[in-house]
Amino acid sequence: MNGKDKISVIIPCYNVQKYIMRCFDSIYSQTYGFENLEVILIDDLSTDNTWSILESLQRQYPEKVISLKIQKKGKCGGARNLGMDICTGKYIAFVDADDYVHPDMLRVLHDRMTEDDYDVAQCGVSCFKEAKPNVLEASDYEIQRLDLDNVDNRKNLIIGLTGFTNVTAWAKLYSTKFIREHNLRFVEDVYYEHTHFSMLCVLLAKKYCKVQSTLYYYFENTGGIIRSEISNAKIRDAKIIMDHIRRAIQSRKAELGNVIEQCHCEIQSFLLWHQYLESYNRIENFLKKELDICKEEFLNSEPDIFNNPYVRLFSDDAVLKRMSKLRATAKKMDNVCFLDNAIHICLGIHDKDGNYSVWAGTTMQSIVENTKAPIVFHILHDDTLNEMNKNKLSLIADNSGNGIEFHHFNPDIFGSLADSMNRFTIGTMFRIMLPDIMPDLKKIIYLDSDLFVNTDIEELWNLNIDNYCLAAAQDCSTIRNWGTPYAVAAGQTTRDRYFNAGVLCMNLDNIRKNGSLFQQVMDYLNDNPRTWLPDQDALNSIFSGETLLIDEKWNYFIDEARKNNEKAEKKIYHYAATLLMLHTNNEIDRAYYFTILRTPWGEQMEDGLLCNSMGRIVDRTGMLEKLLKKATQNNVRLVFYGGENSSIRNAMRLLNRNFDSCEWHEHLKKNEIICDDNTVYIVSADADDGNGLEILANAGLENGENYFITQRFLHYTEGGFAL
Repeated sequence: MNGKDKISVIIPCYNVQKYIMRCFDSIYSQTYGFENLEVILIDDLSTDNTWSILESLQRQYPEKVISLKIQKKGKCGGARNLGMDICTGKYIAFVDADDYVHPDMLRVLHDRMTEDDYDVAQCGVSCFKEAKPNVLEASDYEIQRLDLDNVDNRKNLIIGLTGFTNVTAWAKLYSTKFIREHNLRFVEDVYYEHTHFSMLCVLLAKKYCKVQSTLYYYFENTGGIIRSEISNAKIRDAKIIMDHIRRAIQSRKAELGNVIEQCHCEIQSFLLWHQYLESYNRIENFLKKELDICKEEFLNSEPDIFNNPYVRLFSDDAVLKRMSKLRATAKKMDNVCFLDNAIHICLGIHDKDGNYSVWAGTTMQSIVENTKAPIVFHILHDDTLNEMNKNKLSLIADNSGNGIEFHHFNPDIFGSLADSMNRFTIGTMFRIMLPDIMPDLKKIIYLDSDLFVNTDIEELWNLNIDNYCLAAAQDCSTIRNWGTPYAVAAGQTTRDRYFNAGVLCMNLDNIRKNGSLFQQVMDYLNDNPRTWLPDQDALNSIFSGETLLIDEKWNYFIDEARKNNEKAEKKIYHYAATLLMLHTNNEIDRAYYFTILRTPWGEQMEDGLLCNSMGRIVDRTGMLEKLLKKATQNNVRLVFYGGENSSIRNAMRLLNRNFDSCEWHEHLKKNEIICDDNTVYIVSADADDGNGLEILANAGLENGENYFITQRFLHYTEGGFAL
């Protein structure tokens, strides 16, 4: 030892002769120093050559490796408990024998643990299937430091335990003192023992740290302990583990204090996910009888589940629809009744970087969670939709008992238009193809992919539009005079009739009677090249007198809800190129975020979304603190630079300056800029057509010292950056 804290690494082993050396080598190569480790290898009565390998490792490293053979098979829980009983390290890490750890994992987690005496430190996880993972240099250790006296922090951790990589025992470093003071143990001889252990850690911990870097590599081993067999026992074990958690919570009431009451809904949602919903999601082949028993037992244990705000539509009809094989059965029986009675919904996807499909998937997820009627999703796409994202979209439909059809076409039919779409994706143009691509459909709902459908969409579907071509809601920015679309300025429609095309109920029969919609839109765009809302302006012009205007609840802009801090209502919320922001403290954004987590992209999106929002808060408060220190100094001259917009005016208001009397420049040249300690520029990011920041930097000014960007220190409702 060299003065460093000892870390005990506990590795349960069962029939891992092919993988154990790969795992051990990654432990041996830790930059924390193998000499500072105690590696405990526990064989759970393997039937292959695993034990011989463990014995040889102990002979080779007698001071650092302990190899034990468990006397009674107890699955991973029994092995880990034995390891905890004999370990002597100040900290404990659990590693599965077929996994791999980053060379810096223990060093990074130990450094974080010792910063503020954390009980648990957790790192990011990546999966691999090859002989060895692709290990990248971990150069950026973004950190979430969570004081669990803050109830919201604990609630978020509990909800996060529905993610596979969060609920595991590995990829974490634990304080041995914390584990022993609370007598934390694994349940033995059952699967999912880590679920019980992780839940108690989150409930009992005072301080919890999450390192965003990927430092643990999970091997997707089809022969592993969880994945090797498909059996009803695994469904039963999920119930057993949840009952252990319930009993532990009851027996530890004194220890937990008011945590149980404060986090009741989150704990209950965790139990629902792991005992009932995950039982189906993880195990593909099971008897319906087992599911019914599982459901009945859960409802007996949690009779007030219907009052839980996290749980929506947990009725018999919804469960049967979500958990049945309706779509597969209908196809096998050639039962067209399903399609005839279904709501048909279309989304267009152009996904050039592979990151767009998640938003379409989240729109779908929000629909199936709020709508009982059968649905057929129609996905219009080009070659940019990859197979992985296609499979995930299909999973959302399949898991909810709904249908999905993919319609591929070549966007080259739009010609040079694709290159002139500016900030809009060519995917928005796909909707004009609907009458041609689906000649047998009479009606369809088209939806943009940046929607959160927080209502039953069947009500929109049932609108009578027999005498119309479209039903759509007015565009809120247009009717509030925030902007004038080209079609309104050109007199092609009126301001009060201009609609937003992000949500459309389309009467395809009536549209076809007017001729080819595709050709009409293309002709419009050729004749009106100045439009910057391409097909939206075209649709408004073509169907000006043939559109039923409907309530704004069917297409309600999220900015409106945020500005007024509105509660979540039965509406379709349109993010309209506005990013999800968790720092708004708005319950609509939170509900949208949790919907994303319930999609097949949930685990990969979770940390990124949280980090983006936390990063914006840190940046804004840091800039604001620096600016106020500067602005309150004596003899400081504030110069405002940029066009007369909301961010400039709000910056003046924040700094108690009057627009008519303060020093303000709409344009500046490099030779007009003063560079001294007493002059501070307050500049809008779009000053001088976006060149203002470069002009200031070239004059020798430093961002955050001699000049401050309004969008960085203002709240987003005042003209600040969203993220």
